[in-house]
Amino acid sequence: MSTTEQSPALEAFYADRPLMWRNLVWLIVLNMGWALCFTVLNPLMTLRMNSPEIGLGEGMIGTIYSINSYLVSFLVMYFSWKSDHTISRWGRRIPYLWISGPAIILMLVLFPFAHAKWLVVAIVAVQLFFTDMKNSTISLLPIDLVPKEVLARTMSIQNMVLGLMGFLGLRYGMKLSDWSEKAPYLLGGAVLVFTTFSSGFCIKEPPIRKPATESFKPWSALKVGWQDRRMIVLMLGVAMISSAFVMYNQWIWLYAKNELGLTRTSMGAALAWSSLLGIALAYPAGHLVDHFNPYKLVLALHALQWVLFGSLLLAHSAVGLIAVSFLFVVSTALAVAPAMMVFKSAAPQDVGSVTSSLALINNAYAATLIFVSGQLIERLGHNYTAGYVLGIIMSAVGCALIFVYRHLARSTEEAMKP
Repeated sequence: MSTTEQSPALEAFYADRPLMWRNLVWLIVLNMGWALCFTVLNPLMTLRMNSPEIGLGEGMIGTIYSINSYLVSFLVMYFSWKSDHTISRWGRRIPYLWISGPAIILMLVLFPFAHAKWLVVAIVAVQLFFTDMKNSTISLLPIDLVPKEVLARTMSIQNMVLGLMGFLGLRYGMKLSDWSEKAPYLLGGAVLVFTTFSSGFCIKEPPIRKPATESFKPWSALKVGWQDRRMIVLMLGVAMISSAFVMYNQWIWLYAKNELGLTRTSMGAALAWSSLLGIALAYPAGHLVDHFNPYKLVLALHALQWVLFGSLLLAHSAVGLIAVSFLFVVSTALAVAPAMMVFKSAAPQDVGSVTSSLALINNAYAATLIFVSGQLIERLGHNYTAGYVLGIIMSAVGCALIFVYRHLARSTEEAMKP
């Protein structure tokens, strides 16, 4: 057990349940704003880039997002490592919210006013960079703020609220975009200003102080995250088992537009209702992840992915898209289970290093998958089915790797027995 774990101040922080719930309320307010806005703005940006006005194809869109994922594979290590060692009056993570938040909001507000292809790409690139900074640091707050034994359940409460925000964003934000192209971006910017700054001032981070003893090196986080070499196999499995979900999230909007011929309002109406199912499943799923055998959950997760894959192949209308979205939510209810195996292995002072080591593999792998699928889809005549087939095959490989890790772990334990 580390010195930081034994700190009386840290023990008192985690024992203070009123403080924990206050922090969670403000964390929910913070993420509520980002979820409400980006649930609708992310697909709107992708759809606009693919529109005749801008004219970016699937290959170029995939390339943009894959380049960002490759970059964030290394940036997340720096930002997470840096935040682990940051000492300020605001804590370790919140200072990065003050840096990234205003830049992201500004880019979102400017996006609908840009018409030149190069300017659109430049705005998206800047927005993605600062989003990478925010996600690499602020996403660690849920792990920082609560004891590990209730981590999945407290995260599920947040997911219930975010599911409601997803419903509202898709149901009404997409409809608003058909009325006014610029309105969702301007309204989203205003919402983000309020939720970001109010929450940033109210969240109290745990008393963890870990000054840097050396300058950052690309392998600094990996030295901690990959001390146990078996973790590399587990992290690869965690990244790859989500392949089907990566393909769904990356291409479902263009699939709905180009394959099914739906308007933005129709897409929002079709995909919104499944968010309410996510609310209903969030806490039971969190309880399962906290208490159930993770390997059985991994098998259940992969089985559900095959059901999702079949539904994608059969969807030919808005009604089919509704069914797909519901199956996606059911599938992703257990998606946190593999990653939780990694999170729960991390000591509090090393959370950033361990999670950024996982993020390195996650992002580099997702970047490759998105790039390959984008080129494949475009070269096969906008055949989105090719992306979904690629996703389910790679998910099966990821499931197998997680069980390879279990075998390696058991073998090591047996070898250490007297």
